[in-house]
Amino acid sequence: MKIIAYQPEYKSFFEQLNRAWIEKYFEMEPHDEYLLCHPEENILNKGGKILFAEHNGRIIGTVALVLMEKGIYELAKMAVDEKFQGLGAGKLLCHAAIQEAKNMGAEKLILESNSLLKTAISIYHKMGFLEIVMDKSDYNRADIRMQLLLPPEEGKWFDRKFDFNLSDKAFPYLLERLETGITRFKEAVRNLPDSGLSFKPHNKWSIKEHLGHISLMEPIWQKRFTDIQNNENIMTSADLSNSATDRADFNRQNSETILEELASKRVQTINLLKNFNRKDFRNQSLHPRLQKPMRIIDLMYFVA
Repeated sequence: MKIIAYQPEYKSFFEQLNRAWIEKYFEMEPHDEYLLCHPEENILNKGGKILFAEHNGRIIGTVALVLMEKGIYELAKMAVDEKFQGLGAGKLLCHAAIQEAKNMGAEKLILESNSLLKTAISIYHKMGFLEIVMDKSDYNRADIRMQLLLPPEEGKWFDRKFDFNLSDKAFPYLLERLETGITRFKEAVRNLPDSGLSFKPHNKWSIKEHLGHISLMEPIWQKRFTDIQNNENIMTSADLSNSATDRADFNRQNSETILEELASKRVQTINLLKNFNRKDFRNQSLHPRLQKPMRIIDLMYFVA
């Protein structure tokens, strides 16, 4: 199976594949007709892209990237031939679309779906999409809006921008992300020699120092979650010079020791989050550096 770009001769497949699933579950709407009947004029010529999944010489799936505004694309019109579902075409198309969006300089991908389409929504979650607040849509059937932020591959953390518009429905996915973070760290460093873990590229932090820094930050996150719960005006500040990380000399420590310390602190964070009630999730506190009010769900995303 491979991903190929739009060609004029594939236009009918784009319409047929999408029309099939829409009419199976819902009904065609004016915006569907607008995009499917004239994809070149309404998607490609306006800065978007259309991709196809080809299997054994046959077009079995498609997806579109529709330019909404500079840096923001909608992941739209993803469809897979029902006879070929289960082969992984949907995941492959989604991966390819995300990479294509990055190549085009996208900062954010959004999509709209319906809660009946559980398989598709599951794929989106696995790709890192999270539910955001739903507002007016071009589609009557849309009851879910999701978002994936695409930060630059290279860039400083302090230059990152954040949209704090997540829905509370993102809580279980963010909680899982935080819970499994330590396991992912352990897997990532399992077979690396100590010399690699301690290596400082361009005299920047080593892997050990990054892990140690995260461990040092964990109590700060816990304090900030509590600040939000208590509706504090401004949440607890962090040392932006990161002097504690430098003083700790993590390169002299065993990586397993660093990870176990982090794991112990992360359990405390998870237990704290699990004990918040519905009211707590409505509270907010100002992030001192970003100068943005953050809810518990926002800070979870920031940490994750």
